[in-house]
Amino acid sequence: MGKTFRVKGTGRYVKEHEVEKVGKKLVEKGTGAAIVQTWEKMSKSKHNGVDPKQMLNDYGVDSTRLLTLADVSPTSSRNWNEQTFPGVLKWQHRLWLTIRNFQAARNERDNLQRSNTFDEQEAFVWDSRNFYLKGATYCYSFTHQLSVAISKMQGLTGSLRKSSKDVIALSGEFERALAVQIVMLAPIAPHFASELWSGFKETPGRIDKNPGEIKWDCPLVEQAWPETDDLYKLDLNFMVNNHLKSSLKVARCELHSLSKSNVESMALNDPAVTSSIHNRPIIDVKYKLFPGCEATINFITLKSDKKSDDCKDDEYLAQKA
Repeated sequence: MGKTFRVKGTGRYVKEHEVEKVGKKLVEKGTGAAIVQTWEKMSKSKHNGVDPKQMLNDYGVDSTRLLTLADVSPTSSRNWNEQTFPGVLKWQHRLWLTIRNFQAARNERDNLQRSNTFDEQEAFVWDSRNFYLKGATYCYSFTHQLSVAISKMQGLTGSLRKSSKDVIALSGEFERALAVQIVMLAPIAPHFASELWSGFKETPGRIDKNPGEIKWDCPLVEQAWPETDDLYKLDLNFMVNNHLKSSLKVARCELHSLSKSNVESMALNDPAVTSSIHNRPIIDVKYKLFPGCEATINFITLKSDKKSDDCKDDEYLAQKA
């Protein structure tokens, strides 16, 4: 949807540069006629279209792609408003700064010592790496909500930028998390990510905590998609008639080894699940594993009391909050 300007009364469409703001009101330049601003489907006749060539000239291919995908789902209508651009552009700038800070800290590594908060910060980086990787992978692979994937990547950037210089220089977990940050960005902004990768891999003081995880001699396009760590706990969700009733935190290595029958037994030992089923016959059990992200088992019963189920859902969500 494009920003549209019409002369009040006549409905005549005018171009944005023909409009000026006088006080709190919009008026047409030259005539002073009152202008009504709305959002309408882009059209040449309405003078509210956006020239793709101009976007590419102004921002480049990768930034244009990020700006297009960042705010809303690709299948949703959006109001094309350049006031939303600074958030994405500033994020790209923060990524550049993160690489520069990484390089500077590594060059000073011989003069740095681990602070008293080093272990705590490294644990936070480890958790952030897994949390945001899980979320971005789920969006890329299963929901295809690219705007949410971008949000997850921005979250990881925020976590990394909280790290002190000693953590940036001496932590293997920071190195791993920064590699994940760049690899996750590559599908949407491959040229920009490749530049970040070049700066990352050429930085001295390589730690390589998990040999083979990062292919240091290969370009970004040849890097494997990262995985959550085996000990990181993922959600195992228990549902009844498509309503979430309970969930458990299970280490990734254990979750991936569970069979459907194992999960079914675990769920049927959960009081929230048994009370929701309430002796109703189970006609189907659906189990789905989303590798590296989560797993869900859903019990379909013969007949459900929707009002009762909704009340129990509210009780569960209140307890979880």
